[in-house]
Amino acid sequence: MRGYTLKLFWWFWLTAAATGLAHHLTTAVTEGKIFHEQMVANVQEIALVYGERVALKETREGGEEARRYLEKLRRTHRFFGFLFDEDGKEMTTQQRPPDFIEEIAGEARRTGAPIVRMERGRPLFAVPLEEYPGLIFAGRLSNPFFENRSLPVLRLSAAALVAGLLSWFLAVRLSRPVRRLRLAVQRLAAGELGARAEHTAKRGDEIGELAKDFNRMADRIEALLRGQRQLLADVSHELRSPLTRLGVGLELLRRRSPSPDDEAFRRMETELGRLDNLIGSLLKLGRLEALEHPEQRTPTDLTSLLRQIASDAAFEAAPRGKRVETDLAEGVVLNVDPALLRSAADNVVRNAIRYTPPRSSSREGGRVRVSLVRAAGERRPVRILVEDEGPGVPAEELETIFVPFRRVERARERASAGEGAGLGLAIAHRAVALHGGVISARNRPEGGLAVEIELPET
Repeated sequence: MRGYTLKLFWWFWLTAAATGLAHHLTTAVTEGKIFHEQMVANVQEIALVYGERVALKETREGGEEARRYLEKLRRTHRFFGFLFDEDGKEMTTQQRPPDFIEEIAGEARRTGAPIVRMERGRPLFAVPLEEYPGLIFAGRLSNPFFENRSLPVLRLSAAALVAGLLSWFLAVRLSRPVRRLRLAVQRLAAGELGARAEHTAKRGDEIGELAKDFNRMADRIEALLRGQRQLLADVSHELRSPLTRLGVGLELLRRRSPSPDDEAFRRMETELGRLDNLIGSLLKLGRLEALEHPEQRTPTDLTSLLRQIASDAAFEAAPRGKRVETDLAEGVVLNVDPALLRSAADNVVRNAIRYTPPRSSSREGGRVRVSLVRAAGERRPVRILVEDEGPGVPAEELETIFVPFRRVERARERASAGEGAGLGLAIAHRAVALHGGVISARNRPEGGLAVEIELPET
């Protein structure tokens, strides 16, 4: 969004700057001739006044007084003047005049008319004195009015600064509703179904119409998802009773059968158990989806919690040739719902054990590593990392493994041998999200999958 704001700012500022520069150039071209004519007239008038005063002092008081008067003009007004006689000799006994002043004085004597021209940004002049025939007063005018070249630069700089401030104000103001709409989209994408852009929707322009369309879309999505969750919860709940009756009926049938240890009975019991676990997971996920925040928060020692989960998982994994290792920071306490967090971590650890191949005599393997790290100065300083040595997940499917019923194809599906229904990581994702945390997965360079849970301080 900062990029959009900067784009607006640059468009506004460049437009204002281009307009100001065009105005400045147009003014300089159209008014340059008028300004030059006015400048010539002003310089001629100033030169005549000062020249007659110098000639008056020279004739009445001598060249020394005329020279002092010219030095005073040079100090106070930065006015450099020289008085020439009929032969072109400087009369005030000053230092020798520059060649270009002598040249313009000679030109004025030949033409008999005043001359004013620009030389290196400064006006040069040579005027015949009518009150004193034959005398030419010549020199250059270097007062701040003509010499201050920085004035246009300062004006342009001030205009650019003002244009920049106004452009930034307009850019921020115009991009603010887009930022609000973006935040509403982010909240909806994070699972906050009640997220709406109510303030932005009150606008009467196209952005307001876009916000209204977003609100209608969010209403529709919320209705569909709530209906889906309710249907899933209702179906799961309704299946529990017939499933229980099927289990009772199967047990009665097994007792009456002459072959109670038949493989068919064991297979039916296994499938009933899986179906019961699936329904339980569905009910649990539906309950989590209905929550907006954890039901209770208590200070919980995550180190002890993860150590217990790892110990239970290691006990169950040992008969299958697998082991669980831990690297847990001590004394990590967070204000969380221990049941929800236990469920999340337990599902991730058991998922890692499921896909980790057993250890064999020919190679190392069968290891699941559980780590707990606390980093200072971060937004989510507590990190739980679970690493396995399984086949990993295709890169294009890493973002979808936390979706309910999402089963990864190929390697991990074959490794699971039909185990799991794709709900464990979905339950973990929802439990972590309720705590304001983030769960993510990545493939390890050495092989296997790493699932990371990041939790904020609460």
